Amino acid sequence: MTLSPLPKHTFIPVLQHTISYLKKKGVEYTDVRFEENASEGVMARDGEVDRLWDNLDTGFGIRVLYKGAWGFAASSLLTETETKKMADAALSQAKAIAKIQGSRGKGQGAIDKNPPVRIKYKAPYQIDPFIIPLEERLSPILKATSLHLTPDTSIRGQALQKIHTIEGFLDFQKTHKTFLNTEGSFIEQEFYTIGAGIKVIAVDGNDVQVRSFPDSHNGIFRQGGYERIIEMDILKNTPRVIDETILLLKADECPSGEKMVILGGSQVALQIHESIGHAVELDRAMGMEISLAGGTFLTPDKLGKQICSKIVNIYADPTIEGGAGSYIYDDEGTKSKRVDIIKNGRFVDFLTSRETAKRLSVGSGKWEVGKKPAPAGSKQGSNGSVRANGWNNIPIIRMSNINIEPQQGVLNDLIADTKDGILLQTNKSWSIDTLRLNFQFGMEIGWEIKKGKITRPLKNCVYSGITPQFWKSCNAICGKEEWQMYGLNSCGKGDPIQSISVGHGAAPTRFDRVKIGAVKC
Repeated sequence: MTLSPLPKHTFIPVLQHTISYLKKKGVEYTDVRFEENASEGVMARDGEVDRLWDNLDTGFGIRVLYKGAWGFAASSLLTETETKKMADAALSQAKAIAKIQGSRGKGQGAIDKNPPVRIKYKAPYQIDPFIIPLEERLSPILKATSLHLTPDTSIRGQALQKIHTIEGFLDFQKTHKTFLNTEGSFIEQEFYTIGAGIKVIAVDGNDVQVRSFPDSHNGIFRQGGYERIIEMDILKNTPRVIDETILLLKADECPSGEKMVILGGSQVALQIHESIGHAVELDRAMGMEISLAGGTFLTPDKLGKQICSKIVNIYADPTIEGGAGSYIYDDEGTKSKRVDIIKNGRFVDFLTSRETAKRLSVGSGKWEVGKKPAPAGSKQGSNGSVRANGWNNIPIIRMSNINIEPQQGVLNDLIADTKDGILLQTNKSWSIDTLRLNFQFGMEIGWEIKKGKITRPLKNCVYSGITPQFWKSCNAICGKEEWQMYGLNSCGKGDPIQSISVGHGAAPTRFDRVKIGAVKC
């Protein structure tokens, strides 16, 4: 006999009962996340739909802390019987791990305390993307990806023949979370996350060039409604992107050597993501991510040390409206807040969880792993940096919105102030070691700068560096006029891997004596 799933309004009381059930079993702590995730999207190619999808995913996950050990179990079957089964499974797992750890694991699973919270929150949006008729929803992408197919006998039309393909991507996601724990919290949050972009591919013999808009890797993702797609104005910008792709086929290769480099805003966002955002995740410093995601060069003894130039201020802020990584409470029930990561070039804090924050503050202010000094402020508890990708994954430390503070001026001012350099725009490829230290990025396009003016386009550009030295060479950051939120939906971490949405506020930024060269990606 198959049991029918319970409707949401009936299932929530079942989860509340499960919390009480586990309390009676002697757990130190437990929380439950019930999530409903809906998504719709399209991949288009040359004016036609290549792939169309929609998905509805609902389930719950139970996390249990017992004698310093964690257990986790999850299911998509919404019945009272299944809920009790998962509660018992999570508890059994925690007991087994506690037994294996014995005295060695004492204190490792302790967590800081949170006050009980009861709140319902819906992230703001203007136009519900799921109610837009399919034909209207797809129209901008289908039109943009077919612009090169119109017969044209002009010189430009002949050049268009070198456009091999234009690909488009559109994705809408709606997430509704309900969080309960043994501390008495009941938190509901709802978000829409929207992303879109195009990629133009041109071919001339063995030369293949790519330009993307508004960013590579499927575009830019942000919270909000269909108005985010309207704001991008993809159809209007596609002709320029096509022309730049054709221009790259005739462009000179990027020269090799050391140059003053200006990174476009979207590349600054990715540079922050890879070399700072991942590096400040405390679970990496504790060795908890070594098996897949790796470690970090930012060990606790680096706290307070100068790792960037003095003009660099980088912070995490999940409270920013519209950020792809925004939320009010994280997946441990901790209230979100702005957290300074780099202050005047100095490394001042990690991204933490309730467990890792507690482990920092135990033992007379000592770092428990390796007996390193605890970072300043560690006794203040978690800074709300924990999320999971869906109901069936255990929450881990994740970036939210990691941003660089703007300084002053616009991009044209920065170019005019550069005697000999290169402007690099839009990421094409990336590589960084497991300590987030040595990196190399390939770029879609470069623009040579001589005596404050752009002189020619350059192709196949790459730049490389070592994270602290690179950020110490930062000598200018554009102002609020150029600063904007970028975002992606494919940040991977964890084992098994979890892919999640993160945001980055950034502006064009200049660096001195950067190694550049040409590599065909």
